[in-house]
Amino acid sequence: MKTTNKNNRLIILTILFLWSCTGMSQKSVNDYETEYYSLEMSGIICGYFETTKALMNENEKEWLHVNDEVVMKLTVLGEGVDINIQNEYKVDPETEIYFYCSRNYNNGSVELISTTEVKDGIAYFTSNQEIETKEFDLSDDVLLESTYEVNHLIEDFIIGNEKEKTYKVFDNFRGQIVEKSYNFVQEEEIELNGTSYSTVLLKEVDHSIGTQINYWIDVPTHDVIKFTYSGRTICKSDASVKKKIQTADFDDVIFAKVDKVIPNVPEITYMKVEAKIKSDGSWITLESLNFPGQKFTGTVKDNLVEGIFEIEPIHYDGINAPAFPFDYAIADSLQKYLEPESLIESNHPEIIQAAKEITREAIDSWEAVISLSKWVSENIQGAIPGGTSAINTYNTRLGECVSHSRLLAAFCRSVGIPARLSIGCMYTTYYHGSFGQHAWTEVFMGDVGWVAVDATANEIDFVDAGHIRLGELTTFQPEKMKILEYKIGGREMSEVDNSVPDKYKDLIGNYSIIEYNIIFEVLYTEGSLAVDIPNKAVLALHDADENGLYYPTATRQVNFRFDRDDTGNVEAMWLQKLMPVSKKTEQEPVPENTPDDLQPFLGEYSFAAANIEIKVSNNDGELFMSDPFTSTDTKLELNEEKGKWELTISNNEVSFEKDEDGNVNQLTYYQNIYLHKGMLVSNFVEETIYESGIDEGIKKYFELKDANNENCIFNELALNKLGHKLLTSDKTTEAIEIFKLNAEEYPESWNVYDSLGEAYMKNGDNKLAIKNYKKSIKLNPENSGGEEMLAKLKNE
Repeated sequence: MKTTNKNNRLIILTILFLWSCTGMSQKSVNDYETEYYSLEMSGIICGYFETTKALMNENEKEWLHVNDEVVMKLTVLGEGVDINIQNEYKVDPETEIYFYCSRNYNNGSVELISTTEVKDGIAYFTSNQEIETKEFDLSDDVLLESTYEVNHLIEDFIIGNEKEKTYKVFDNFRGQIVEKSYNFVQEEEIELNGTSYSTVLLKEVDHSIGTQINYWIDVPTHDVIKFTYSGRTICKSDASVKKKIQTADFDDVIFAKVDKVIPNVPEITYMKVEAKIKSDGSWITLESLNFPGQKFTGTVKDNLVEGIFEIEPIHYDGINAPAFPFDYAIADSLQKYLEPESLIESNHPEIIQAAKEITREAIDSWEAVISLSKWVSENIQGAIPGGTSAINTYNTRLGECVSHSRLLAAFCRSVGIPARLSIGCMYTTYYHGSFGQHAWTEVFMGDVGWVAVDATANEIDFVDAGHIRLGELTTFQPEKMKILEYKIGGREMSEVDNSVPDKYKDLIGNYSIIEYNIIFEVLYTEGSLAVDIPNKAVLALHDADENGLYYPTATRQVNFRFDRDDTGNVEAMWLQKLMPVSKKTEQEPVPENTPDDLQPFLGEYSFAAANIEIKVSNNDGELFMSDPFTSTDTKLELNEEKGKWELTISNNEVSFEKDEDGNVNQLTYYQNIYLHKGMLVSNFVEETIYESGIDEGIKKYFELKDANNENCIFNELALNKLGHKLLTSDKTTEAIEIFKLNAEEYPESWNVYDSLGEAYMKNGDNKLAIKNYKKSIKLNPENSGGEEMLAKLKNE
């Protein structure tokens, strides 16, 4: 058993993978100063690595205690992902070999813990993702992976002048023995933080997952001072790095904008794309990019893919599907797709039991796959970072694309159907059309071969032509993506009829959230009714269901409903967002005076991905909850017809879900957002003010009012917001005129006079300020803010 160097491993959860970055240092065991590395992405220092060491003495035995901490801050699709990793080692100071190692990875949504103990040449590996302890025989050619020394690299490449070498390494995070190759690249003089270093540059390739990392080792000190991986740079630093970290937007790395919106993504049947993609991970070849349903013409060099993709997926109809249970003989090379692996725990009893229950009525293996895919699509809510592993995703009911795909793969394997992950990118309407890093699942269907399905995208028995497959263990780092051609439902774009069907005509238009002046657009494009969510995505909609709800083709987590007035005209749209909030496992005891019918609901609920915490409590025999969106405690009233509990202070609702034993384990929060049809008149007024001045702006208001334009929303709050926006922009004169207009239009509102008084006060006209504050207080005697300002003005 040899000692190993191995690197300070930073596990970064992306939308796609738990990837590992590495950082290393080589110090004497007697040198116990704290060491730091900065983590940089897209030019932003978004994290740090801190290592501390201490010499311990226990039972007259001396050993070195090494602690590592990794902190990283990211956003993915607008969601914050804070990652914290703790590594602990107990090391024999004479041999520099660890005899105990623990790793704790936490992304705010899931915690992954692994422990390795080494005794008599055997590594005993346990993990909260594994059912049993694994044992590994550490023969003389296996290195123990750690984070605190690089002796073998120093010995072989710095002293011994090796040019390339492959090592067997025990990976104490995933619990497996892997091969890692190192190649000497060059000697290089580099400057870092004002200091020059004479370095040797080495390239590492992890053959188990294909990751490639570059290391710069300082020859005089044997320190690793810099390493790079997948667009990330890690450099030797000092304690000040802890105060420098900012949040980096990971979307800049894994999305490529194409400026083409195709709302009905599931209906894309053909796509031709010009691409330039850099990928880390398993080696990509021309052969691996070409298979039935995907054709690539171009070049692949060092995992830089450049050329033209043509994607036209073959939809499998289930004809001649293998029997269920799966009885098709498969090659030895495919056996691994039936076995459990790290993060795909197909041997977990809960996974096995659930999969058997879901597939109990399947007549063949394809029906079983569809049942499992449908369950994952409908029951696992989209969340970043999500469950990460299959069993955590199943238990939390949360996950991004990798979490969905791992769970589906685990389900399939647990009932004997070969399954694997497929990784690359997918077309999405985010950023007005883009390709983003994505994972989906492939299942083996005998003579048909591998069939792709995407439970994340609600494509339970197919994938659309916006999917580009790169491999099983790859990353998507786009440099250029351009859509050249595409078809919807097999039709060329010139063949698509974009005339609006009669049933949609009165739905088309703008809809406004008045409180925030946010405008949604309902449109008809490329043969589909769609909703343009500002700064997010364009969602194609299915036709209304029996409840009048319009669900997007790609998700069940949101829906839309249209309200009509007494004359039958559409006057508003409701947007409903569904958020699953899991009940915490550890709860305080239920108070003794709680009515029996309320007891199951009480407790604390958490949705880490959205930073939502909810407490449901008993208040004099009635159910109350802390509402995260109003920051108040609100009474819940049961609407038996809907089967939901309504919040008394808002339009929102909740429902409670139970597990197989009848215990409440989750609540679903329904956020109902009301949008008036039309655009706020204040938007037109504001635009005119900035173009032509305040007089023309006021004139524009009355023109629109006299025209009785049904697409304009006249609202006191919106005018008030415009006035305050002008006031804070030092356009005091313009603000006063808008507030005066608002007072004329809504003379019974105390708030319009309060705002007008504020504007006059800022303009130095205290007399008119006092006059308007008095009007405001007369209309609302509880206007304490107005009372304070009035007192202040009278004392001046």
